[in-house]
Amino acid sequence: MFSFTNYEDLVWRLHLKSSRSEVCLIQHNKNGALGVPFFYCVFRFFFVSLQGEYLDTMEANNNNKKLKTLRWIIVALILLFAASMVIMIFTMRQRSETFAQNLLMQGELTQLMLEHETIRQENLQFQAELTEKDSIILANSAEIQRLIVQQADYRRIRRQLELLRNITQDYVRRIDSLIVVNEELALQNQEIRQELTAERQRSRALAQDRDRLDDKVAIAASTLRAYNLRAYALRVRGTNQTITDRAARADRINVEFTLGENRIIQAGPRSIYVRIARPDNVIILAGLGDQYTFMLDEDQLQFTIREEIVYDNTAQSIRTSWSQRDPSQPAMAGVYTVTVFMDGQEIGQTFFELR
Repeated sequence: MFSFTNYEDLVWRLHLKSSRSEVCLIQHNKNGALGVPFFYCVFRFFFVSLQGEYLDTMEANNNNKKLKTLRWIIVALILLFAASMVIMIFTMRQRSETFAQNLLMQGELTQLMLEHETIRQENLQFQAELTEKDSIILANSAEIQRLIVQQADYRRIRRQLELLRNITQDYVRRIDSLIVVNEELALQNQEIRQELTAERQRSRALAQDRDRLDDKVAIAASTLRAYNLRAYALRVRGTNQTITDRAARADRINVEFTLGENRIIQAGPRSIYVRIARPDNVIILAGLGDQYTFMLDEDQLQFTIREEIVYDNTAQSIRTSWSQRDPSQPAMAGVYTVTVFMDGQEIGQTFFELR
């Protein structure tokens, strides 16, 4: 209970904060007595006090809720910032690793293409055979370069690099096989050239033989031959002639042969020359002087017998003889050589012996 002992004005000013309102209670009693309005004010005071406490409690609760909400927001922001920092660090690290990997793969690609270009330049003789392979390698290199620039997946670029490396290795194996084939072809070509050279030499030899044979055939075709050539000595007694092999009895030497048929050479008069060589290789002469000689190639030879005939391109039997001029000088014993010439060529040869 409240009591007041003086008669002065009692002024209570109560500032109660309730929903931001102010309550002001004033009571005045000159006589010092407390009337109804006073009790109303007291009641009002307690009611307002209780209401103020309730409102303060509600405001405090609201403030706590706001504080808690603010704290959760701050925590969420901190976590979001931390997560952002982690993501940023991870992204930067990943980009750094990606850059390093791309740089490494770029180096591998450059080295691979340099090796390929070196090999290609060293084997330009196989360019026609390797054009397709070169195109494939350049296309794969361009694709890998594009993936590196785009910072594509590391594993994908690595697979492409391995594929390109396998292609370049196959390129090298292809060159090796071409080199082996070329060496084999070069060896075969060398053998073929040697065989061709030998064949050409054989062909030239055959051609020369053929030419010589043709010449011989031509000569044979244009030359008469003496067949059945024989020479023998005769003993002459008057009109009687007897074949003898005695040197002391030999008075005459007969030479007989058949002049062969030849339809190619020109018919007409011919001169036949016979040379008879004694056993000492001395030619029995028909006489002295140029009129008893004939030309054989570039040589001027002496003859023993000269027989003039008219050749009609048919076979002819020829018989000619040489007679001893000085019967007091007997013939020399031994082997005699008889050689027959016509048209500047030898056409036959035979031998006979006197004892």
